[in-house]
Amino acid sequence: MQMSWIFRAVVHTLLVVGMTYHAVDVDSHLLPYSRNLYNELWRLLNGDDQDQPLNLFTIRRGVDHVHLVLANYFSLPDVALGKLHVAPFAVQATPITSRTYILDKGNEQAWPEGLRPSASSSVTREFFDTLKHMTLAMEVQSHKPSLGTLEHEAVVHRDYMRWKVQFKYNFSTQGQIQLHMAVTRQLPTPPSRIGTTARSPTDYIWRYVGLIVLSGGYLVRMPSRAPVLVYVEPLSWTYAVASMGQWLSLLRFLSFNPRTYILGLTLKRGAPQVVEFLIGVCPLFVGYVLFGTIMFGATLYLYSYIVIFAYVVLMVCIGIMEDAFFTSAFPSLWKQSTATLTEDQWRHVVELIHDRTKASHPDMVACQTDILTHVERQLF
Repeated sequence: MQMSWIFRAVVHTLLVVGMTYHAVDVDSHLLPYSRNLYNELWRLLNGDDQDQPLNLFTIRRGVDHVHLVLANYFSLPDVALGKLHVAPFAVQATPITSRTYILDKGNEQAWPEGLRPSASSSVTREFFDTLKHMTLAMEVQSHKPSLGTLEHEAVVHRDYMRWKVQFKYNFSTQGQIQLHMAVTRQLPTPPSRIGTTARSPTDYIWRYVGLIVLSGGYLVRMPSRAPVLVYVEPLSWTYAVASMGQWLSLLRFLSFNPRTYILGLTLKRGAPQVVEFLIGVCPLFVGYVLFGTIMFGATLYLYSYIVIFAYVVLMVCIGIMEDAFFTSAFPSLWKQSTATLTEDQWRHVVELIHDRTKASHPDMVACQTDILTHVERQLF
């Protein structure tokens, strides 16, 4: 029986540690993309700062926009600040009423005739007249840092995350083409699958189900066995560590999930500051309790002041969390670095102060010169 519980506790701990490590790995690499990826891709692919939806009023403008988006897409590895790369695209089955074209770079013969740069206006208009809507789909992926060096030809790029970007051209509005972009996240393609078909989340459904059932079973069983575990010190410590790891993994998930991004970011920023504050105030609290117990004994005043002390500590912790929340929800409130004065700007300020002092209080010029000289030494 004891070995069974030890085995379960070890498995649960390893599961939590593994999930936490994976969440930390995902969080550290995808956090820059989690909030601003949509706007970043729109500006990188669209080529300007116009907001969505974008209205195109001529056929030629629509064709030029398709070529502009594709040119920007294929140049992402060279121009994007982030590690964005062109992902292998898997062609999905389409309805009979739809037509699918693979728009490869440098192979315009495979393009529909109406979208070719050399197509005449009549051919392009005939092509557009047959359309109800047009979707330009492309996939983008991000990489971890390279493993190896170019000199040894051992550079290995590990696929990390991929997104499907769709530019949707709507022709239902008379006289204009309405354009908007949609971005959906997909699972990365393992190296063994590159060049064949891309994996989708449904390929992992049974792994997800098994993991959820296993985790749910441990979550249900462990609390019911907690009264027994507390009497076995190794198991109680294992249970406590597993619970803490589970809480940390949940915190990582909250900070990664866009719906709870602010909550996770608040806890991530505020919790370490709260712990640091409690560590700093703990010696004072213990010293006060020991001193009060030795000097005054178990009196009513001692416990009253302990309650007041704990209340003040709680208010400070709440203030720390509020500050973390506001700096997370309103990034403009973050402390900005103050701009430093150059020596020329400082001399100009000193001249203005001297001129004003000579005009108003000539007797204070000498004293003020000494003060400004001392300030200049401190600044420069």
